[in-house]
Amino acid sequence: MPQETNTPIVFIFTVTAFISLMIVLIGYILFKYQRKHNNHKKGLELLKSEFERTLLSTQLEIQEQTFQNISSEIHDNIGLSLTLAKLNLNTIQWDQTAQTKDKVMSSVDFISKAMDDLNYISKTLHTGFIEENGLWVAVDLEIKKIKKLNLFAIHYKVTGSPIYMKTPKELVIFRIIQEVLNNSIKHSQATTIQVQLHYMDDHVKVVLTDNGKGFTMPEEKQARKGTGLMNIVQRATLIEGRCEVTSQPGKGTSVTMHVPY
Repeated sequence: MPQETNTPIVFIFTVTAFISLMIVLIGYILFKYQRKHNNHKKGLELLKSEFERTLLSTQLEIQEQTFQNISSEIHDNIGLSLTLAKLNLNTIQWDQTAQTKDKVMSSVDFISKAMDDLNYISKTLHTGFIEENGLWVAVDLEIKKIKKLNLFAIHYKVTGSPIYMKTPKELVIFRIIQEVLNNSIKHSQATTIQVQLHYMDDHVKVVLTDNGKGFTMPEEKQARKGTGLMNIVQRATLIEGRCEVTSQPGKGTSVTMHVPY
């Protein structure tokens, strides 16, 4: 009889212990899930914060580059054109009809060139230029600016139907293109540069190549320390894209980027 009396007690104790264990286990699982969820949320917030910082940095860099271009345009082109036009007009001898006509026409050409340069400046000063015209138009304007240097054979190609993306994303892509082009101009000793935008079904593919001196690709650990390459790759990552840089000494450099719409 005592054994029969203890049986329900043991059963109740076992069930109670099992239920308690299940409650503890469920509580632990919920705790782990909540902590993982909080970490994920913090990661997203950090990523968003990093993207916003990068976007602000990108906007400031584009603005700084634009101001440098404007300063150069005013000093090298507009100022020179207007000075030559003024010199022509000041040296006109009105009794020499043929010479006077030539100098007036020449002055008109110089002033027209200055007006074209001012038109270019007004476009680059417009902060909403990329938003209103699209990435491919902004890149085209950048290519035309480089062509004025007469230092490179630069080719620009757009395939597919251009798609408008969110302005912050296009700003980051545009700054990456600027950065790669600046590297080619300053360091590569290239004579030919190619820029391609391929608008695919679900993403845009950006390809920039030059025939410059190239360089030996660093190891992964060294690449992490190099600000130039990692800036490009990290910025592409922040807009959900991926970027590949390939180069060999004497064989130029190629940068390929895929960014989803």
